Amino acid sequence: MTEELKSKHNKNILLVENIYTYFKTESGVVKALDGVSFDIRENESVGIVGESGCGKTVTSRSILRILPKNGETVAGQIFYKGVDLLKLPEHLMRVVRGKEIALLFQDPLSALNPVLSIREQMVDVIKLHRKVNESEAAELAINMMRQVGIPEPEQRIDDYPHQYSGGMRQRILIARALALQPDLLIADEPTTALDVTIQAQVLKIIKDMREKLGLSLMLITHNLGVVSENTDRIHIFYGGRVVESGPTREIFKDPHHPYTIALLESIPAFDRKEKQLKTIPGSVPQLINPPPGCRFHPRCEFATEICKTRPTLEKFSEDRFVACFHVEEVLKSRKSKS
Repeated sequence: MTEELKSKHNKNILLVENIYTYFKTESGVVKALDGVSFDIRENESVGIVGESGCGKTVTSRSILRILPKNGETVAGQIFYKGVDLLKLPEHLMRVVRGKEIALLFQDPLSALNPVLSIREQMVDVIKLHRKVNESEAAELAINMMRQVGIPEPEQRIDDYPHQYSGGMRQRILIARALALQPDLLIADEPTTALDVTIQAQVLKIIKDMREKLGLSLMLITHNLGVVSENTDRIHIFYGGRVVESGPTREIFKDPHHPYTIALLESIPAFDRKEKQLKTIPGSVPQLINPPPGCRFHPRCEFATEICKTRPTLEKFSEDRFVACFHVEEVLKSRKSKS
């Protein structure tokens, strides 16, 4: 391990280093993650942001090694508390899943077994990962249900998933995940199927529980409003790569990568002078046959011939990293327009 990696390990609970995750399909090999690197620090909330198909969910499944049979992380390192998860034997990896790193799925209905009561689904998981008996596990489950705002948990624990609303099912998943006392919670689009009011409630629960329990959070979303209010730092994904990383407030105030700028300009805002929302020309790259070099260059107004070679994620300023050959020109253009 290099001295640089050792230094990073001292600061991070999770360090993803240059991972490549591919899927074999009948049409060819999908390069879903193509050299992705990022980190999450202790007690920090980090957003993984990007359009659908950019590799956000694949990243979480690569970390937990729960890829479909046709998927494989073929290169890279994923360090959790200094241990490379990709080299961990499966029986030890099963301990990490849930107990150390919990995953909150985006669809609570499919994540819960419809023929088992909530008691069965929570108690069995708690007993598997914590040294408690049946009654102790049930008590822990009821207490956690109460903490996430489920009324009358002593009675409702014997209900079935279909007897809960969408928001309440998501609270059940949060309660089940946090009952195992993980150090890192991965929330994959946790508010996708919920209306705006319920979204706000669920996000507040996650935020409150994270602060109370001292968790690190990896929040996966395409919703920029969600990350602006609930994260300390963000990593912007595009085409299976990280194109920009940095503190959330700084990136929202002063984005450096052309894709980040375009993404932020597509958000409706009351104080914006333009009457029509801006759109990004072109389409998301096909990852079976992606464009050479920077994957955003076919859609980028700043692209030149050099963009057909791959840019690396370089440190631009303190805690700001950008993968672009034309950062200075991008910033000059933004300054002249403001």
